Amino acid sequence: MTFVSELKTIEQQLAKKGDTKDVRKAFWRIVGKIKRLDPNEVNNELVQKTTDIRNRLFKQKVVLSVNKGLGLFFFIALFAFIGFIWTLLYFETFLVLFIILPPLFMLIALNGTLLVLTIFIAYGAYPWGRYFGGVIARVKFDGFYRYSPGELGLKIEYLSYLKTTQSRRKWVFGFPIIWVFGIFFILIPIAWFLNPAGIWMPLLIVLLFGVFYTVIYYRKTGELYRFMRERRIEQEIKR
Repeated sequence: MTFVSELKTIEQQLAKKGDTKDVRKAFWRIVGKIKRLDPNEVNNELVQKTTDIRNRLFKQKVVLSVNKGLGLFFFIALFAFIGFIWTLLYFETFLVLFIILPPLFMLIALNGTLLVLTIFIAYGAYPWGRYFGGVIARVKFDGFYRYSPGELGLKIEYLSYLKTTQSRRKWVFGFPIIWVFGIFFILIPIAWFLNPAGIWMPLLIVLLFGVFYTVIYYRKTGELYRFMRERRIEQEIKR
């Protein structure tokens, strides 16, 4: 049975049984096999059929175009970064105009504010890491969808995702991790240079994100897990 025939069978099951766990499992098993094919063997019919089924399973609607979403997240990151710099330089001077705090509480207030701002910088910068990962991988995006009530995600355009090579495909998931940690490692020397008392929050965020990525990796979800999955497929192809 060819892959196209298997996909047609899954379409029939999807129409008959609906979006069940078994249907999804069978579909993703075929997608894994397609990724292992030589790009020359991945014809338009196969890619289109796979994309059609994936879009039926992936029900989230696009709520923002790529350009508008990237613009929104750019300004979130920019304003958070400006706030980060201002806090390092002027927060303590500004706060004493209204209240005199003991040194320990002043340190906690400073670093608590920096913690919030660092999270917003990461939140605003992350979609750009995913976008640049797509550029490296030659993968396009449909736009931004609502991943959760307070979070938007970039929806992969599956035609380009399946047509690219496996050596490139992994960077859709790998580059955002490098991007976010790269930003953290830029913030650390900035904090040290402008106000050494504020260095603890960027360092803490690096630790927390490291733990976070490790935990979700072992739960078989998240960018690190997907990156390692694509790496394993790439290594299998090279054998």
